[in-house]
Amino acid sequence: MATVVRLTEAQITHLFDEMQAIEGELKALHDELAELDLPSDTLRRFRRIHDRYSEAANFLQRQRELGADGA
Repeated sequence: MATVVRLTEAQITHLFDEMQAIEGELKALHDELAELDLPSDTLRRFRRIHDRYSEAANFLQRQRELGADGA
């Protein structure tokens, strides 16, 4: 079931800014973890989580762009 939530443009912009900040932190954390002597499976699992987050964030950004194109 879909829920419609009305957000202001400022709230949406803030959420996208937060998503970009999280993306940067995930990249930095991945770099730190890669330098440690971690099992390869652990780093691979983190990379998959990071990739899933990135894909979802990119999808939302693209939907926003498509919505702006049609406005």
